[in-house]
Amino acid sequence: MSTVQSPEQIHAEWIDRLNRLIDDVKAWAEELDWSTRRIEITLDESPKDKYKVPALLLQQEALKMLLEPIGSSTPGSEGRVDLYLMPVFDDIATMCYVDGVWQVYYMFPGLLPDKELHDEPMKLLSRETLQEVLQEMKKNAG
Repeated sequence: MSTVQSPEQIHAEWIDRLNRLIDDVKAWAEELDWSTRRIEITLDESPKDKYKVPALLLQQEALKMLLEPIGSSTPGSEGRVDLYLMPVFDDIATMCYVDGVWQVYYMFPGLLPDKELHDEPMKLLSRETLQEVLQEMKKNAG
């Protein structure tokens, strides 16, 4: 018999998952000489479902990025977080929690520009994948 989780239980599980993700990304980014700062934002998943979640600001020289939670449940995943350049919200990497791990969608070099982002396979989130994404985003910002 399966148990139905309350919205509070779902939020607590999601926030715990986000905290672990942000801890990992923060540590990896700092190893790669990025400054980081944890912040709290309000996630608005529906008109009656607003709550506080952690997010992460990253900065290297004049380049700023935000790791922003998008939703605790998205099609095909148990959560989505976007990493994008600020302030233009351009050049987005999407992280989805699928099958118990964070995976990254990003238009990595060598992909055909006319393909949809989600037509490409996801990469497992790791320090190396984050480094590759940050390097590409930095290159594209210049």
